[in-house]
Amino acid sequence: MAYLDIAWKILFVVIFFGLCIFVHELGHLLVALWRGLHVERFSIGFGKPIWGRTYRGVEYVVSWLPFGGYVALPQLDPSDQPLTSKGEPLPVPSALSRALTALSGPVANVLFGFLLATFTMWYGVYEPAAAKECTVWEVPEVLPLYQDGLEEGDRIVAIAGEPVQGSWGKLSRRLTLAGGPVALRIERDGATQEITYRPTPNPEYAAGLRPGDRIVAVNGRPFSKGWDEVAERIVLNTDELTLTVERNGAGRQEIRYTPARNPLVEGLGYPFFSVISPVEAAQVLPGSPAAQAGLREGDRLLRLDGEVITDQGMFIDTIQASAGRPLEVVVERDGTELAIAGLAARAESVDGREVYRIGLALQGSRVLSHPSPWAQFVDVMARTKRTLGSLLAPVQGKTSLVKVGHMSGPVGIVGLIWTKITLEGIRGGLSIIILVTFSLALFNLLPIPVLDGGHILYALIEMVIRRRLPSRLIGFLQTAFGVMLIGLMLYITFRDMRRLPKFWRAFRGDDATEQTAPAAPPPATAPERPAVAPPVPETPAVE
Repeated sequence: MAYLDIAWKILFVVIFFGLCIFVHELGHLLVALWRGLHVERFSIGFGKPIWGRTYRGVEYVVSWLPFGGYVALPQLDPSDQPLTSKGEPLPVPSALSRALTALSGPVANVLFGFLLATFTMWYGVYEPAAAKECTVWEVPEVLPLYQDGLEEGDRIVAIAGEPVQGSWGKLSRRLTLAGGPVALRIERDGATQEITYRPTPNPEYAAGLRPGDRIVAVNGRPFSKGWDEVAERIVLNTDELTLTVERNGAGRQEIRYTPARNPLVEGLGYPFFSVISPVEAAQVLPGSPAAQAGLREGDRLLRLDGEVITDQGMFIDTIQASAGRPLEVVVERDGTELAIAGLAARAESVDGREVYRIGLALQGSRVLSHPSPWAQFVDVMARTKRTLGSLLAPVQGKTSLVKVGHMSGPVGIVGLIWTKITLEGIRGGLSIIILVTFSLALFNLLPIPVLDGGHILYALIEMVIRRRLPSRLIGFLQTAFGVMLIGLMLYITFRDMRRLPKFWRAFRGDDATEQTAPAAPPPATAPERPAVAPPVPETPAVE
């Protein structure tokens, strides 16, 4: 069964990842044929063809490497006299034909994305439960937000003027991708005020830790149980620690690090501050300890045994640790706080071990959402805008926590799809595929040479000035940006390959791995060049 599970995951990744590229190139092909352009080859995949057939002068082939594809369109060549592969001259197509051909790839991806998004709307996708506010539980003094004025008990109701909507993972990404100061509207003691968050490198970065570091020992003690063991050792220590790390295969080095209390936050891996996740009673079983104590469906659980309930895990752990001892729980019901005493868990035997239950089902931390296709498209557009803004922040003299080194290419995207399928099934896999295909369209429309947007820009300029741009100028721009794109692709692929062993060790639970903030890989190439992995802006971490 394990082999079948792996086989279907591989099949899913190959089919849907390849479909994103296939649809993009198919759009170019159909419009090129409609506009009468000469098409020499339509290839799915790279490398040596394993199947081929010529139909109406176009060679259709399927090659060994499925991650990509291309359409050979010699008339999009910047030279004044385009030639076939046999050296035969071809007429120069009109600017309108070239613009429509370049535009057709992104349009095809958008249509394909809407098709998949329609299926997702019907089938549903799991998302973290939405929050309409974030109540701050703790702000370690070493964090920038403490210096900016954020305090325990503050309720964050808006970020950069936008009301808080969505999971905490989404909110933390908004702060990470801020690319500069961002205004937080908070409520404190019944009054509303604004503070300004100024992103700075986190304490771990300041101590010397870098993305890609492999932590192999804490205070000289090696470990083998995975990231949880590292986190536990760091969290349980308040004094200076000595972390032994391996970096870039260049041997081991020691880094001295003084941890902040509770420094690890789920999401992008950057420590901000701890928040309280609302815990609500979804169902109370008749005759259960919860029903006998007086709990009702819809109660918001605030405190248990005198401690603030920060999340579901804390609530469950406290119940188990009580060993049946009566507890007092404070709830919010119809806007009023009530103290309920005598909540005593009942012991039951499960698989030979004793567990304590109160007959209370909590509101799920994940909900099955049915977002409309348009809402999914707008979400990708917003992510793309924030990611580009964050990556360009240093150019504008701003501070950004997201660097080029956090980008992911084809290898990283495939790994993300695999992880989402493993954790969430086909729903999770499709959510990433939709992100990929919409992103492929948006990034290819950027007015950059070698991208579809660059060809559209050339054509629009020609329509305005009513003459063709100098072929030497276009050739220079295409070559220069092509070299930069290839260099960037090689760089991020190298980083993705370096992360592969860490991903495998994390999957097996052998040892700890880095937690990196995902961002956007580079855009795909122009229609007449091989199409590569699409950009994935602000790729969500598993929440």
